[in-house]
Amino acid sequence: MHIFVGLLLIFLYEVGAAVILPTPSEIPMLGYNYIPLAWIFVFAVLGKTVGAYIVFLVGDRAKGTARFQRFLDRHHWAKKFFDLSERFVQRYGVFAVFVLLSIPGFPDTASLYLFAIVGKRPILFSIASGLGTAVRMGFVLLGFYGIASLRG
Repeated sequence: MHIFVGLLLIFLYEVGAAVILPTPSEIPMLGYNYIPLAWIFVFAVLGKTVGAYIVFLVGDRAKGTARFQRFLDRHHWAKKFFDLSERFVQRYGVFAVFVLLSIPGFPDTASLYLFAIVGKRPILFSIASGLGTAVRMGFVLLGFYGIASLRG
């Protein structure tokens, strides 16, 4: 039963990490002594995917509001940043989400909101976020094993 509770907490942590927590997605891997690593990966990826979908829904609604448009109209730098981001997403699409979220330590909450505001495909966006998290966690795991093998 404690494994199920741990997996539920991992899932909720990853949803929170996508939606609001400015913390790394790799933290649940610290529970590998208590929960099988494969299950940690599965629940972390599912949590990040669901969280990214929630972020996409929030971002999609936010960009359609009058308040957001007024903000862009008042702040030239924000409009310029928004336009650059939109061109970046149009050019690289969900592949950019996948690559950026594959980088260990990369601040994924802010980038998820950026992609959500300028993106247009919520399901692909969410899947790319989850897969990027899986790759990121794999890189960290390989790094742990590499360091452990160097120590002997």
